[in-house]
Amino acid sequence: MYLSEVKKFFTNSNRGSITVKTLLGYFFLASNITVEKLLLESYNLYEINFSTAALFMVFTALQELLKRGSLQRIKPVSWKILLLISLFTLVSWHCFLSALSGLSVFEVGAMSLLSPVVMAALAMLILRERPSPWIWPAIGLGIVGGLLMVNVGWQGWSSGYYHAFMLGALLFSSLRWITVKYAGERVHASAMIFWEPIMVLLAMGSIIDIAGLWNKMTPMLFGSAVLLFLSRQCLVRSYQTPVTSATSISALIYTKVGWTLLFGYLFWGSLPEPLEWFGVLFILLSSWMIVFRVTPSARLGSVD
Repeated sequence: MYLSEVKKFFTNSNRGSITVKTLLGYFFLASNITVEKLLLESYNLYEINFSTAALFMVFTALQELLKRGSLQRIKPVSWKILLLISLFTLVSWHCFLSALSGLSVFEVGAMSLLSPVVMAALAMLILRERPSPWIWPAIGLGIVGGLLMVNVGWQGWSSGYYHAFMLGALLFSSLRWITVKYAGERVHASAMIFWEPIMVLLAMGSIIDIAGLWNKMTPMLFGSAVLLFLSRQCLVRSYQTPVTSATSISALIYTKVGWTLLFGYLFWGSLPEPLEWFGVLFILLSSWMIVFRVTPSARLGSVD
């Protein structure tokens, strides 16, 4: 009895640590979205993606050298998995920046509410996960909150082009995380993080003028890569753990919407209406349900 209580304590503590990492990951991701929206005023999406991919890989290699004294952990173990993750990343990044060029930071954050729905469907189809019953009301509350926060998300078919790109970004991003989860601990997290943008680097590098980009590098372009790197460090490790489910981790993306709402106000002066504050309340309630009400049946690794 005592041993089971001790095991339960450490499991709950580990789950809490993973939740904190996930929340930090989405905060850094929301910050990255804001910075990239600002960068699109001076750079094209190919330049942003190339510089992010290059710096991303450099940061990962430096981290391994400083922390472990070698690059052994980023040695590729399974090219099949690593290249699949990188392919999904290439398409996801391209779709995302294409959408961000025509949508506001807040609209992007609001559309991200669809991510848990996509993730839940893919997790059940591919990973055979059985989500906790609490997942569905939590997702429902989050979607309702997002709808309340969006004033005019659709402005006719002229905006449909950008919304379609955003849906594509959500789909391929979810496929990337599903692949990360499928790989589990067979491929080390450092290797996944390092090789994730390799296809972005090669594809964008064949398109842009690298020398011209180097001459107009700015601290903001550098900072964007730092934010994405920190986000990946948190999220990849969260998705790999065997304590929680891919669906429950994805559902915490609702907190990212709150951050994009705040950043939209700080940088572009967009003020939410009273109805949107109710949306924030629903999103907070949704995240609370995910953090405190997910049952053991929704553990990551609940794969048949």
